[in-house]
Amino acid sequence: MAVSFGVEKSVVIEKPAEEIMSAIVDFAEWGKWSPWLSLEPGCDVHLSGIAGHRGHKQRWEGKYIGSGEVELTGVVEGKSADFEITFFKPWKSKSRFGFRLEDGDGGTRVTWWMQGSLPFFLFFMKRMMSAWIGSDYNRGLLMLKDHLERGHVPSSLSMGGVVERPVQYYFGKRRGCTMEEVGPLMEQDLMELGALLEAFTVPQPVQVMSLYHRFDMAEGRCDYTVGFFYNEPVEPAAGYVSGKLPAHRALSVEHVGAYRHLGNAWAAAMGSARAGHKQSRAVPMYEIYLNNPKEVPENEARVQVLVPVVK
Repeated sequence: MAVSFGVEKSVVIEKPAEEIMSAIVDFAEWGKWSPWLSLEPGCDVHLSGIAGHRGHKQRWEGKYIGSGEVELTGVVEGKSADFEITFFKPWKSKSRFGFRLEDGDGGTRVTWWMQGSLPFFLFFMKRMMSAWIGSDYNRGLLMLKDHLERGHVPSSLSMGGVVERPVQYYFGKRRGCTMEEVGPLMEQDLMELGALLEAFTVPQPVQVMSLYHRFDMAEGRCDYTVGFFYNEPVEPAAGYVSGKLPAHRALSVEHVGAYRHLGNAWAAAMGSARAGHKQSRAVPMYEIYLNNPKEVPENEARVQVLVPVVK
């Protein structure tokens, strides 16, 4: 007995359906936009069959993204493509997914859907699985859009492994919000904090950062603090928070590129953590902004993602 679940995500791409379909039904193109292959570009990939035709397959074997096989099972030219995917690791499962292409909003609306199932005893993971896969599909669609519209995806990763982090003090703005609100609200908060710096209300920081106290994908909620790191304690102020992060170890992934693709770094960091580490609950996950995105081209923006792990 199994519990079924479905996922569906869409994006509008300013290209004709035929061009989009060519990138979807040819597995040789997937390395440029796949939300999984982008996390581990060096993983072993084997292609077979004829691109765009039933029976075309891709088999992969990765350290962080597991292993499996995906097969093209049907194509309606310019309209839809259907696939079957089989995972071998980290657990065995089989699902169907596909893409629908429709005219809309000045371009082609591309919808990525999946119909999967879980063993009955894992029914409690239904919402989480939908959230995880939905996040992957969103990342993949954004990369597909940039790949086709811009000719490249402004996103690259550097895996830093486990690093030692010193004691750090922080000052910032804390709030809870939905996932969709994180970007706009964080930008608003950073502008507010920047005004405090200009007025010398708070000292000049060592680094600009964001702490994620709670990041619930299933509920679509986030609790974050955006602000500054210091080497010494900072006095609290009305409407703001201050605190201390103890010395800890963390998995480090650096992302270079557009902030809209920053989810790639988080997916890589979390995948690496699951592959061989236990995540620490004593220290929140966080980002450090290594340069100012308003002062460099978007493809040069640098962010370090850190996932604390138990020693």
